[in-house]
Amino acid sequence: MRKNQGIALVTALVLMMVLVAVIAILSVDTLSEIRQNRGSLFASRARNVAESGVTYARYVMDTELSKVLQPIVNKYSTDFVSKGGNPASDYVIPEKEWGKVASELEKVLNSKYTSLPSSELAGVGNATMKYKVRNFRISTMPSTSGGQLQTYTAEYQVVSTGKAGIGRRRIQEDGFITISLGRASLSQWLFLVEDAGGDRGFFPTGTVFNGPVHANKNWGFLGQPQFLGRITASDGGAWFWDINGSCADGLGQKKFLNAGSRPPCTEPVFKKGYDWNAPRVDLPDNTLSQERAALGLDPAQDSNGDGKPDPLSDSERCAQLGINPCNGIPQGVYLPNDGSNIKGGIYIEGDVDEMVVAAGKDGTQTYEIKQGGQTYTIKVDYNNNTTTFTGPQGTTTLSGVPNGPAPQGSGGPTGQIYVKGKIDALTAPKRTGPVPSTAPDHPPPDEIPPALALETQLNITAVGEIGLYSDLVYECDPTKMGDSSYLNSNSRCASVNGQLPTVLGMLSEKDDIVIKKGAVDDIYLWGSYLSAAKGKGLAVEDYASRGPQGKMRLFGGVTSYEDKLRGIISGSGSLISGYVETFEFDTRFENSQLTPPNFPTTRAFKLSGVETARLGYREY
Repeated sequence: MRKNQGIALVTALVLMMVLVAVIAILSVDTLSEIRQNRGSLFASRARNVAESGVTYARYVMDTELSKVLQPIVNKYSTDFVSKGGNPASDYVIPEKEWGKVASELEKVLNSKYTSLPSSELAGVGNATMKYKVRNFRISTMPSTSGGQLQTYTAEYQVVSTGKAGIGRRRIQEDGFITISLGRASLSQWLFLVEDAGGDRGFFPTGTVFNGPVHANKNWGFLGQPQFLGRITASDGGAWFWDINGSCADGLGQKKFLNAGSRPPCTEPVFKKGYDWNAPRVDLPDNTLSQERAALGLDPAQDSNGDGKPDPLSDSERCAQLGINPCNGIPQGVYLPNDGSNIKGGIYIEGDVDEMVVAAGKDGTQTYEIKQGGQTYTIKVDYNNNTTTFTGPQGTTTLSGVPNGPAPQGSGGPTGQIYVKGKIDALTAPKRTGPVPSTAPDHPPPDEIPPALALETQLNITAVGEIGLYSDLVYECDPTKMGDSSYLNSNSRCASVNGQLPTVLGMLSEKDDIVIKKGAVDDIYLWGSYLSAAKGKGLAVEDYASRGPQGKMRLFGGVTSYEDKLRGIISGSGSLISGYVETFEFDTRFENSQLTPPNFPTTRAFKLSGVETARLGYREY
């Protein structure tokens, strides 16, 4: 019996030892799993923190880079201007300085934008960023017929290190920076204005801007207007409206705020951020002489170096127009030539009653101009490189065309119509049928005939007001040049090799560009429109009493001194009178890669644009 008890006791002791061993093993496994889970948790948090650092670095590259770069490049642009540099042939930033510019940019980024503390990340961890900038180099030089903008590029790398407890993760992003430097064409903005009128009106829900916009002062918003490109201002804030009292914040119907929204009544969509303390963009009266260009003279000639084109005397005008003896310029339409060849653009003395701009389907462009009971017809044949001019004195055919690219001052086609007066009605051929309000922006409905032929590059300038009544669109839609089905049904558009050249600029030197009463509903306006004299802009005649006319579909850009009211909406957002605007950027205008002929540029020679592109991303 005792023997059996002894065996039982030994067995029990062995079992207890085995049980203790199993418990110990299980405890070790559990502690290991806890450590592993804890490590995974911290690693996950560290990765999230690192991603926050990269997001912050992207914000810096998108919103702060121009501020960082401006003082770096200022000394080069100032020196370039003082030495009379030519942007078409001389580097604004000398080649020997490229490495220095990259180094200075890298140094500033690494001194100001390198830390996201735990307090900014809900206590989860912290992130540190390190930037590298290398291979700074020239990207493009302006052509002799374009603006004065050079672009430079550089590669960048940012490494964000996230720390959370024992966790450490890094995320590396690579890309490149494109810097535009020079006198930028004003057409490179989708919307550029001295006074956006935000204390008097607003951009409401339904307004869409998909390109770069800038106001020197007075942005105003209501609801959720969309800004899909960069938005900047120079006066430290914007007006946020509340016309229904839905904000209930006690700030009143409108409030000027250094903020991005006023929830819940006004929360604009700023997809690429905003900057309310951006440098001013001064709007010049003019930096090029469109009159000189129309006469076949260099529009940029500045003999005394005062920054303004040389004025013209009547004797110079007479010489270019073949008027002898010279006793002033008689009212009429002129095509500067040497008896056989076109030597400029189209010059018009006096007011114009009506100008019809029409694209043919056979490579022709026609201008019909009515003035004081006389009718002038100019037909440009791009296929045969001839221009036929019919007026009160009969018909003449000349070699060459007045509307196409040519070096400034070459005496060749200048793409310039200059009216020393006003244009009461500027139109295209009438619509062939009704256009539904639901029609797409691109391509325009077939019922809208084109105003500009594929080959036409045109700037229409008047001293006085320009009145608009009809759509102004191109033969080929720039947004559809990569659409095979569109090109298959538009054989001339399919023939384009490279960038579509068609472009329209419109400029009133001293007055408004006005959409007149009697203009079509849902109007399509393509091109870049400029009216920068004090108090002037793109206007709608009797905007408050003409009844609702749908959309003003602007594709290109607008530069104004004052943003005019173009429509009235109700508290619910419905259109009561005038137009509601849709602003769409023609991306060919970006960084002045394409500009309307002789279009004004910024007066200052400085940094005019910074863009970043992401190419690579990895975690380690």
